[in-house]
Amino acid sequence: MATTLTLSHPQFIFIFAAVRRSVHKPRVCMLRTVAADERTARRSLVRDYVLSFAGRLPVAEVRA
Repeated sequence: MATTLTLSHPQFIFIFAAVRRSVHKPRVCMLRTVAADERTARRSLVRDYVLSFAGRLPVAEVRA
């Protein structure tokens, strides 16, 4: 039988359109990070990038 692992804090893949703060000629890139919420995801990237939210995807469940 297969069982599904259920996390008490669901994780998501957050996608951001981003521009590096230190570059004089900005170029938009797409960044992905795994976090429980958007605020945590932004915190991990905001020091180096100007971010614009682009999407949120559920992390695939692990099956045993």
